[in-house]
Amino acid sequence: MNGDTLATPGPLAAQARPIDYHYWVHLDPGDRVTVTGNGFEPNHGPVDNVSEDATYFWVWINGPSRILIFHGDGTVTYGFLS
Repeated sequence: MNGDTLATPGPLAAQARPIDYHYWVHLDPGDRVTVTGNGFEPNHGPVDNVSEDATYFWVWINGPSRILIFHGDGTVTYGFLS
C-alpha cells in the first residue's frame, strides 16, 4: 500500500476506499489511513504496527498519541490499496 496521500472519507479524497478487515494484512507501517466510527471525529495518521495475524493495528494520531483498531470495534478504515 505505502501511499503518501492522506486518506479522508468524503468528497476531498473520493479515491480513498474503506479497507475491509480482510485486507488489513496488506497494511504496512507508514501507510496513511483515516479511521472513523462510534461517534468520534475522523482520525488521520500513519499505521504504526500491524499484528502478525492482521486482526488489529495501531495508528499514530496527533504526534505521540496512537489508537488501537481491531476487528469488530465499529470503526471504518479508509485508505488506498494498490
